Amino acid sequence: MPVEAFVEEVAGQEVVIGSREQLLHLLAEAAEIEHTLMCSYLYAAFSLKRAGEPGVSSAQGELLQRWRKTIMDVAVEEMGHLVIVANLTIAVGGRPHFGRPNFPVAPGYFPSGVAVRLTGFNAETLKHFIFLERPQDVRGDDSDAFEQDDYQREQAHLGLMPSAQDYATIGHLYEAIRTNLITLERELGSSGLFVGDAAGQVGRPVIDLEGVEPITDLASAQKAIDIVVEQGEGSSVDRAVSHYRSFLTIQRELEAAGRDEPDFAPAWPVADSPVLRQPPEPEGKVFVDHPEAATLLDFACATYGLLLRCLIQCFGRSDDAAEGSQAALMSAAIELMHVLGETSTALARLPATNEAEGVNAGMTFTMLRGVEPLPRQVERRVLQERVAALAGTRSDLSERARQALAQAAEHLAKLR
Repeated sequence: MPVEAFVEEVAGQEVVIGSREQLLHLLAEAAEIEHTLMCSYLYAAFSLKRAGEPGVSSAQGELLQRWRKTIMDVAVEEMGHLVIVANLTIAVGGRPHFGRPNFPVAPGYFPSGVAVRLTGFNAETLKHFIFLERPQDVRGDDSDAFEQDDYQREQAHLGLMPSAQDYATIGHLYEAIRTNLITLERELGSSGLFVGDAAGQVGRPVIDLEGVEPITDLASAQKAIDIVVEQGEGSSVDRAVSHYRSFLTIQRELEAAGRDEPDFAPAWPVADSPVLRQPPEPEGKVFVDHPEAATLLDFACATYGLLLRCLIQCFGRSDDAAEGSQAALMSAAIELMHVLGETSTALARLPATNEAEGVNAGMTFTMLRGVEPLPRQVERRVLQERVAALAGTRSDLSERARQALAQAAEHLAKLR
């Protein structure tokens, strides 16, 4: 097997190939990419106005509802990709990676062509989404609002430490993962590479999303990668529905709506790069300190944190009660998603700060400091404790949100 990493050209693109540690490194980056994209898409969707709100006609309301549903569907598939990457990581001997940097992601963390920050729905944001999801054979141009100075994430020596893989598209990153899988399977054999417990992965009975199946060998790993790439950019068989095509459709409809109604404003003026905590470097960020928005943002981020914990606890379970516990945790996570959607939508309609007029708040998706799995013997107590804290904090939640929190608590009570 390769002891030190090396670079090989695959289909006209450079790919870093190395040990199992290199593969786990690439999978961790793929998880972070999927996670950050999911949050970026949700932020844009939550900023969209609804029928009956200021400046929105009935016809425009129907258009906005369709855009919201499309973007939310894309975000759900990104969550599916995150689960697929988690399964693949377990399959090759790792633990799922749900950590990521807080927004906005600093230049240098991802390749120069992958700028990630939270922005509301508008033409520039949409162009950026299209650029990120473009197929590997489409060059494309990013929005001027997201362009960064070019740089390379280089190491002076490719050795034992995992090396950053620069990639032009997300599909390129997954081809690097595929190439490392093929190389390691050839060197280690299937049983030597796929050493993880399939029972510790998440399957379709737990979350019914395409591609979410246990991964046990190279064939199932490659099938999973194909689904992720095809859902994002489309495929050689001209997949009719992909993230890339979905965003192109919205772009055409937005341009047509703007021609018909030049004053059409589809979204609330949410902040670019809102943050929960006072940033030491405030440039380019909006500190959400308006009292009403700040308290709701705190609640929304706590909900998001608990949601992540529920997802994380789904993995690595291989006892007789594993599937039942996975189903309970995933059901609780879905209920929390409803709460998160409601509170994030409300944030987009509140002022972000007293320091600037005309800037609304938004969900920051602030990460917990640590998202490693909770010990099994205490998970039910810790998770129930947190959902009870959420339920007891705000008296102004809708009946649907209160019911969702109560149902989440009921699901968590079934943990074994």
